[in-house]
Amino acid sequence: MNLPMEGVVTATTAKSADAPESIPAAQVLKSLRALKHGSSIEVNVLTASLAAILTLLRWGAIAIGLGWAATQASTGKIDVVITLAVAIFVATFRTVIPLRTDAPNRAALMMALGDVAILGAGLGVSAGLNSPFVGCLMVSVAVVAFGWGLPFGVFASALGFATSGLSAFYFNDSGIAFSPLAVLALVIAALFPGIYHINLTEAEHKRRILGVQRDKLVETNELLGALMDVARTLPSSLDLADVLRGTRMQLTEAFGPDRLVILTLDDTTLDEQLWSTQTQTGFDLPPTFPVDELPYPLSTAAKATEVLRIADLSATSNRVGSGMYARLIVNGRDKGLVGIERNVPAAYSPGDAVMLSGMADVLALTLSNARSFGHLRSLAAAEERGRIARDLHDRLGQWLTYISLELERIQTEREEPSADLKALHADTQGAIAELRDTLMELRASVSPGRPLGVLLGEVIDRVRKRSSLEITLTTPEDRDTVLGEVVENELLRIAQEALTNVEKHANASQVNVAWTIDNGRGTLYIHDNGRGFDPAKGIRGNAYGLVGMRERAASVGAILEVRSTPNEGTTITVLTSPSISGAHP
Repeated sequence: MNLPMEGVVTATTAKSADAPESIPAAQVLKSLRALKHGSSIEVNVLTASLAAILTLLRWGAIAIGLGWAATQASTGKIDVVITLAVAIFVATFRTVIPLRTDAPNRAALMMALGDVAILGAGLGVSAGLNSPFVGCLMVSVAVVAFGWGLPFGVFASALGFATSGLSAFYFNDSGIAFSPLAVLALVIAALFPGIYHINLTEAEHKRRILGVQRDKLVETNELLGALMDVARTLPSSLDLADVLRGTRMQLTEAFGPDRLVILTLDDTTLDEQLWSTQTQTGFDLPPTFPVDELPYPLSTAAKATEVLRIADLSATSNRVGSGMYARLIVNGRDKGLVGIERNVPAAYSPGDAVMLSGMADVLALTLSNARSFGHLRSLAAAEERGRIARDLHDRLGQWLTYISLELERIQTEREEPSADLKALHADTQGAIAELRDTLMELRASVSPGRPLGVLLGEVIDRVRKRSSLEITLTTPEDRDTVLGEVVENELLRIAQEALTNVEKHANASQVNVAWTIDNGRGTLYIHDNGRGFDPAKGIRGNAYGLVGMRERAASVGAILEVRSTPNEGTTITVLTSPSISGAHP
């Protein structure tokens, strides 16, 4: 227990500007009563008043003793004068150079025990413990008991008794002299301050525990506040792209990472699992890669039961700084990984790990919801496409057909139709043909009798008719082996979007399309020899066609990979997961 030093009090020294103000006796008593309750404020009041109390007690004991021994001292009795001189010396010395009881060191304890021994020896010169100056020894014993505890206080009492007896035996012809009342007073001087020391220690311990609990509550409140912000922000959107943007923003605001990556894992339990890089900054991971190629420390985090926190990355990798990594788990199944790193070692605390753990739970659930919603949205979109196709056929299609028939009738009624009339009739026929192609694409839907391989052939035939592209198609020899209708429908839309992009933007002359099914995993491959693009710039938030294809793939648990090289063409590969494909012969 650390207590303040006794203090410096002299009669001739003015109070300095930073000296503590005097504390009323009533407030000191209130502080003593408050010790058992652990009140930090009251304990501080008591320890602040200790210096003044000890100084007052030392000189008060001398004054009381001098009053009792005034007659003997005035007659020049040498033993009383010596005892008085020793008491005044110790009191003056400790007033000028107080004991440092605020530091638990043996030197201060030895000096306090030295005061007890000196005063005990001084009392023995005169009347021993029967001396009127025994109060000075009681104060010194009380200092030891209050500063270092009851055991040392009892030892100080025994030391005072022993030194007083030895001194009386040596200097006093009458031998050791003491009264039971004096011994009791010396024991009390050790007992009560020692008990207060215990209470003060317990009070300080309680205060520290309360301080630790308060700090934990403050930290927990901050964590809960941050997690509530995350929970309010992320689930507000069921769009995967919006979720990823919101996640990046939340992670950046919470941790300020220099490097960030979010990976998702397909739902398969087979060896062909693949990681898909949803977003990354500062990392250099491919769009998709097998699970056994996951680099360290992400590979370690994928097996950890809690957030992995690394204080120094340079010790185990070629990167510098520190990082945290967490698994994304929903209903006990791994859905992905999130990793953040900073260039500064030991940048993340255990509290940061707790926050990332909470954010990972919310992120995992939100990503899962977004992918599930994407699946439901694809079903709704298919239904909506059918409705739009019916409306176009029943309304626009009939009107165009009526206009075309009327134009034909007008031409037949005239001997020589004008060129404008012929051109208008040709345009109308072209519009009808284009509408027919649009309706066929909208109505194209996988069914037991029309699998993806058949529909891809029909889509490619329409593209060939309206463009100059040379397109080759490879499909499974056994057309009875198909995937689930939901999966194949989404792959059909991806193929339609990819071929439309090639037709409008790639400036290509050849396209190779392949559709294979192997052990329940479907692979859609589309390659063109067009102008290509820079993948780092091509896959961006505003590339709506590519984003749409990626969302369609994610909605059925598939992985879409886009590879392109400027002036060498583009390759789009879609890999489905066996766990959701439902392949069947």
